[in-house]
Amino acid sequence: MTIGTAAAQTTASRINAGTALARLIYPPELDEAVMTLTFNAGVAPTYHADLDLTPLEAAHPGLIDAMVAAMRVEYRRARTAALPTLWARTGAVYARRLDDAELREAIAFHASDGARRIRALEIAVIAKAPPADAGGDAIQLYPADPTPVDGVAQGMFNATLAGEKLAAIQAEVRAINDDWSGKAAPPAAIVEAALARVMVRFGAVYAPTAPATSR
Repeated sequence: MTIGTAAAQTTASRINAGTALARLIYPPELDEAVMTLTFNAGVAPTYHADLDLTPLEAAHPGLIDAMVAAMRVEYRRARTAALPTLWARTGAVYARRLDDAELREAIAFHASDGARRIRALEIAVIAKAPPADAGGDAIQLYPADPTPVDGVAQGMFNATLAGEKLAAIQAEVRAINDDWSGKAAPPAAIVEAALARVMVRFGAVYAPTAPATSR
């Protein structure tokens, strides 16, 4: 085996490890919770506040909620298909910034039962988005505290070099996530077709422009 081939294999191995870590840190369940928050606290209030839709909602009760539900199906489908792209992008950052030992340590922690319980707490509080009439601008999310044992385990990992490096690159990872979220939206034509089907079902006539969602 040549040195170049060995280096390439090592790089590929680290990229695979980085991608595995990315999947653990941002699992599909977390993205589903983010979708719930986005639609309940952002999209639904926007549509309910649309004065052009008010008379249509009065004539066809439930129309707006049906429109939002139809949009959500399309956004869920698009984001699910795009998740591997997000994991690849953030995984590449993890592979670049953490060495082999640090990647193994980070994966071991985030794959642990304690880390999964902590993530479940975060997902649960994000999924508890306020209803459409509660307003979205003043949302404050406070995840429940982990158990003492899980909290100690998290603190110990955070104090490691791997934990410190992950904390240091959060801004970079968040920027990638935000960029991905905007690009993971379904084509406007698909959303408009979904809304049109709702209009036909309710016997309404209107062609609104779907607001963009973001994380």
